Amino acid sequence: MTKPAHEPYDELCFSVYTTNRYFHHLYSKILSQYDLTYLQYMVLIVVRNEEQIPLSTICSKLDLANNTLTPVIQKLVDKKWLSKKRSAKDSRCLEISLDRNSFKTLKDIRNKVWLTQQMFSKLAKQSIEELIEQHHKLNSELIEISEKLAEKL
Repeated sequence: MTKPAHEPYDELCFSVYTTNRYFHHLYSKILSQYDLTYLQYMVLIVVRNEEQIPLSTICSKLDLANNTLTPVIQKLVDKKWLSKKRSAKDSRCLEISLDRNSFKTLKDIRNKVWLTQQMFSKLAKQSIEELIEQHHKLNSELIEISEKLAEKL
């Protein structure tokens, strides 16, 4: 058993939180040129490979609530990144799509992000795929631990 942590950086949660902040800061340097926030960028990434995608699917993929993403999506519509329309099958559902003119700009952003990821990969001495896989595993384990903890409470 290891000794109890005394400094914030000795806590895993603080380390993950800090890394997340640094990633947001790094991405904001790229995204600010396009008047995008990190969350707006994440929405665009989810939408980019779909002709039309329901708002509920975007919420599910980003693990965020509808009321969190609705204003984000509206801003992206206002900025002409996205288009939205009511589903022909169910008028209660919104179908979101990437605006035609946004594809090239999003590709430019992705290229800049890719270059940044390559630099990070070299610093970490691991491939991006390995780093992503490690984080997926950590996230899955955290979900499992959280569910077990909820059962005990």
